[in-house]
Amino acid sequence: GVVTSYIHAGGKIAVMVKFDTTAEVAAKDEFKTYAKDIAMQVAAAAPSYLDKTQVPDEVLEHEKKIMTEQVINEGKPEAIAQKIVMGKIGKYYEENCLVNQVFVKDNKMKIDQYTEKTGKDLGGKITIVDFVRFEKGEGLEKREDDFAAEVASMVK
Repeated sequence: GVVTSYIHAGGKIAVMVKFDTTAEVAAKDEFKTYAKDIAMQVAAAAPSYLDKTQVPDEVLEHEKKIMTEQVINEGKPEAIAQKIVMGKIGKYYEENCLVNQVFVKDNKMKIDQYTEKTGKDLGGKITIVDFVRFEKGEGLEKREDDFAAEVASMVK
């Protein structure tokens, strides 16, 4: 595949995106622009998954449970609540799955539509295979000091 990288905010966010396409398509400047756009999308929108198929069942069930409770607490009947939750799940995919997200540079199309259009324009097919997003300080545990307890221990 073809991998593109992008560094944002002076090195605070770094993104790598892997695409599957032909060498002819990958060599074109338009593809490079497209690839950078996708990497910028990942940096800006911070999707958790590539597409719906990557969302783990337990995450989806947890989200459905929360959404159902919210809808029922709003006073909606159980039968209607399920339909509303299905609509909210679609919104969840739009927010958390890269290919379902609205393209930040053109809010009239989603990433999968932009990918399909670009592939067609360049005379080939483009598939986003995977991505990874790193954020400076991500995953580090911050030390929490209890100043009051520290002072109290020194007084004793």
